[in-house]
Amino acid sequence: MESSPRDRVQTASRIGALVFVVLWLLSARLQSAIPFWLPFAILAAMEIEFVVRGIRERRAGVEPAPTSRRLPGADDADLGWVESVDEEGEPIFVPAAPRPPRRARVPAVLMLVVAVVLFFYAYRVDREAGWSSVSGTEQARAEKRFTAEAARIAGKDVRVYCDDAYSFTGVGSDAAGVAFIPRALAYLEPTICRSLYRIAFRGKLGARDEAALAITVLAHEATHLRGIQDEAETECYALQEGVSLGRRLGLDVETARALMEAQRTRDLSDASVARLDYRLPAECRNGGTLDLRPNDPQFP
Repeated sequence: MESSPRDRVQTASRIGALVFVVLWLLSARLQSAIPFWLPFAILAAMEIEFVVRGIRERRAGVEPAPTSRRLPGADDADLGWVESVDEEGEPIFVPAAPRPPRRARVPAVLMLVVAVVLFFYAYRVDREAGWSSVSGTEQARAEKRFTAEAARIAGKDVRVYCDDAYSFTGVGSDAAGVAFIPRALAYLEPTICRSLYRIAFRGKLGARDEAALAITVLAHEATHLRGIQDEAETECYALQEGVSLGRRLGLDVETARALMEAQRTRDLSDASVARLDYRLPAECRNGGTLDLRPNDPQFP
């Protein structure tokens, strides 16, 4: 029985959503631009629509179209034998005729080629957006700039490196930055370095949430290197230092302040257990005891 146009659309939508999920998992740029729940919400909506449609048709008395009854034929060749009648009308069993080969609507080779092309496209997009796409000379130049900015916030000589091997940051520790206060040393996740490099050396802001996080992380680790260990207090100071840091990296004051305000809003709304130590204290406000600029009416 032929499938209905709606069934074909639903199948195509499921395949498309699955391809999108694979691309989303492979591309950091897609992950930053599109929330993870969106493809799953689309799939859930299609399944809900399928169930609701079935319930409505059943209540309306619509029965599923029965398959037509017929004698076994060539389509049943895999059964080996089919029932027929002889010249006298008596039923007999005869070998089934071989089933004719079916032509695939979409050649498997074409589907494989499309899948490979999509994979390499996602890989290329992700690589171009990553820290590894920056030359070694430019990476060293950027680390020197990040070090200078961190030293300015810390008030002493420090050193900042981009954690290319993810030895201290990333998946292993779920940290975007790590500071070793006794050694005056900090490591930044490569994606943070890439965002900072884009702002400072290419004059491009990129995704605003990525830019806000990158500036905050550098200011946060630099504040740690000043000698402050409490995470919540450090985060509060970092948001304020981030405004001046953003301006030194090339942003105008309105953009820098807006980014830090957006990051502060995200910090306040983050109720996850993993970020419990970073929860901003009540004194992290305009005129509070953690206000670095008490005479400035704007905060951070």
